[in-house]
Amino acid sequence: MVQVALVGIGAGLASALLFVSPFGGTMLALPLFVLSSLPVAIAGLAWGSLSAIIAALAAAATIGVAIALPAGAIHLALFGAPMAWACRIAWLSRTDESTGSVEWFPIGRILLHGAAATAAGLIVVGFIIGYDPATLTGEITEALTAWVAASPDGGPPPSAAELEPFVRFNVVAMPFTTGSLLVIFFVLNLWLGARIAEASGKLARPRDRLWTAVFPNAGVAVFIVAMALALVPGPVGYAAGAVAGAFGGALALIGLAVIHATTLENTVRLLILVAVYVVLVFFGGLPIVLLTLLGIAEAAFHFRARRFRGAPPT
Repeated sequence: MVQVALVGIGAGLASALLFVSPFGGTMLALPLFVLSSLPVAIAGLAWGSLSAIIAALAAAATIGVAIALPAGAIHLALFGAPMAWACRIAWLSRTDESTGSVEWFPIGRILLHGAAATAAGLIVVGFIIGYDPATLTGEITEALTAWVAASPDGGPPPSAAELEPFVRFNVVAMPFTTGSLLVIFFVLNLWLGARIAEASGKLARPRDRLWTAVFPNAGVAVFIVAMALALVPGPVGYAAGAVAGAFGGALALIGLAVIHATTLENTVRLLILVAVYVVLVFFGGLPIVLLTLLGIAEAAFHFRARRFRGAPPT
């Protein structure tokens, strides 16, 4: 018990340091920030869900004391709580008494829970910081105009009036894009945490092949309903946009899993996957939308099951 608590506290401190890394202003700030929930994942998958809970609370408390209480609450809502919950359900299993085989909580349902927890956390953060599109547009436009004007480029910088439509579009899309990215970061950290826990010999459950994840149809239904409600103006639309973004990000990952699965045993598989990831990195928006549509199509047509017609290759 003492070891579990100490590991949780240490992981919480590490998570807090990663979360505040953007204040350093270095080139590594963004990658470190993306890995904010990784220490929580390692603690939870290797030492149990209680360690993950302690890590999430320790990180939030550390950030709250060092920076501000709202910052600690934001970390807990977006990074700590969703990862701690994922570690909790990842440990769930049941044993078939007749055969003695162990069935672990499916990774597709872990993804569903992760998307739901991320969406809920994003809605909470919206209440904490407020979401006023007009105010945000003005503040971001002003900051972006000053940054562009200070850049060493020799050409004349664009004016605030020229930047304002671009900023306004991104502010409106913010609930969708933020939800999608947070779910992608969530899965990345959970996967890395599983790999590290497995390397240390402390991963209790067998590590699943991620491209075998099956997203429940209920998740697809939630995404469609949330997309419809996102058209409603005001707080309801913002909250629905966050849900749609989170579940859309999960479906995009299912679309990526379809590409991984259906290209197995293909001689140019590596080339295809490299091309897909390069396009994702440099042109994120449209490719994620296309992957989301592929994830929805997978739920309807089961491309992976049709491709293998039985057990997939190892």
